[in-house]
Amino acid sequence: MITVAEINDIDRIDNFRLAWRSLLGKTKGITFAHSPEFLEQYWGHFGAGLKLRTLMITLGNKVIGVVPLVVKLVPTKMGTMRVLTYPLDGWGAFFSQIGQNPAATMVTAMRHIRNSKRDWDLIDLRYIDQDGLDRKRTANAFKSVGFQGSQSVWRQLPLVKTQDTDWTSYLSSRSVDTQQQIFSAEQTTSKTGHVAFYRSQLEDPLAPGWNPRWDLWTEFEQMEFSFGNQSTIAGGSFSSSRKLAFLRDLHGPAVRAGLARIDALFINHALVACAYGLQHAHGTDYLAIGRQQNASPEVITTLITRMIQQSILDDEPSLNLSLLSPQFANSWKNQDQKSYRCSHFPIAAPRSQVLRLNRWIQQPPLKPSRTELVASAKPELKLSQTPDSDTSIEITAEAPAEWDNHQKPQTNDDQRRFRVVG
Repeated sequence: MITVAEINDIDRIDNFRLAWRSLLGKTKGITFAHSPEFLEQYWGHFGAGLKLRTLMITLGNKVIGVVPLVVKLVPTKMGTMRVLTYPLDGWGAFFSQIGQNPAATMVTAMRHIRNSKRDWDLIDLRYIDQDGLDRKRTANAFKSVGFQGSQSVWRQLPLVKTQDTDWTSYLSSRSVDTQQQIFSAEQTTSKTGHVAFYRSQLEDPLAPGWNPRWDLWTEFEQMEFSFGNQSTIAGGSFSSSRKLAFLRDLHGPAVRAGLARIDALFINHALVACAYGLQHAHGTDYLAIGRQQNASPEVITTLITRMIQQSILDDEPSLNLSLLSPQFANSWKNQDQKSYRCSHFPIAAPRSQVLRLNRWIQQPPLKPSRTELVASAKPELKLSQTPDSDTSIEITAEAPAEWDNHQKPQTNDDQRRFRVVG
């Protein structure tokens, strides 16, 4: 018999850790954000004011699926709403249920939510890979238990496809302005001294000489995280110091899982720029890019250039810079993907129904879509200041910007040691 154990206390996660970890190896499209360690760090840094509702799907005495959920208070034009959603908040591109039976897991989870006391005003599951691994399982699970399952695009994801290409082909696909920006940055940085690029792909922590690169991290967190007036740290509108504290605590478990990446640019053996990301089977999601305060902004362009060149050499599928800012990523993208949201607005919650009507008015009907290679149209890099406020709310009071159709493991053999390129 399939049953559900609901966890509302983060300390109880430890009781299910081994079962949860065993499911990660059986789940397609898994990222570090699906791990219990990520949820624990997320909760420790951003869990104030949220309610944890992690669902453990069991068959007999065996856990066959996990669905991490939270209820968060979200200010809207209709007042503060209680939203049942995934605990990701911009720290990844896609999210999903965990386990090798995703359809059964999701249907069971939604049936449990339907039959439980309602402590939410609407369900809004975002970061869904509907065109890929999800295959409308989430929407079908909603409908199977009587939820409307309203679907819409959550985020446009401008990606850098680095597999099955070469640097010459990639560079020729860039606009003239972007090519000039790359060449100018290379000239500027090379004039200041010897330029070297380091990529730390962290090896098995049980291997002799294992190094988690805390030396690089210590310098990294002292950097300036901006490009123009645009923040270059993922994670929404939390303060930079709060987000860096989260990433620092995340680095330990991520590096032990072999999924952390540090890309660094050195000039005359001094670290001038650094990027931090989390790797997964489909590429790397970059969560922060910084530069030394006395370094020119051009070092960021040079760093990204070397990152792309190295990923092409490594035959890595893609790099995701869109979590930092879609506008920041647009100059580099040669591929577009979409992540979706699936929502349910209960009839018994009138304010939720008003939000549903508002979204329906503002967004066009959802059309079937696919991953597309984009033409090399001249990118418009419009930089705007990201709010730097201390808040656990992802959606601002005045913004249906977050409520409309706005644009949003390696094996041991594959793990490479820290090396120098260039």
